[in-house]
Amino acid sequence: MSSENGLDVGRLGRLLTLIAFVTAVSLLTSAQVLAEELFSIAVVAIGSIALVTAIIGFLIAAGATYDEQVHEPE
Repeated sequence: MSSENGLDVGRLGRLLTLIAFVTAVSLLTSAQVLAEELFSIAVVAIGSIALVTAIIGFLIAAGATYDEQVHEPE
């Protein structure tokens, strides 16, 4: 369900919202549970995982759009 000539903005938006929510919950939980030294490491680790997940989500959305455009009849 992508737009006429672009990415599926709805899917990408939902994915980014989910990533932001999970990242925020993880950081808030880590701030309450971990000591300061470990919390600094957790921030970097959680942020890195969120960034990689967002990149993969974008690539999946781009791949789905490409497949739709290649397989649609002219």
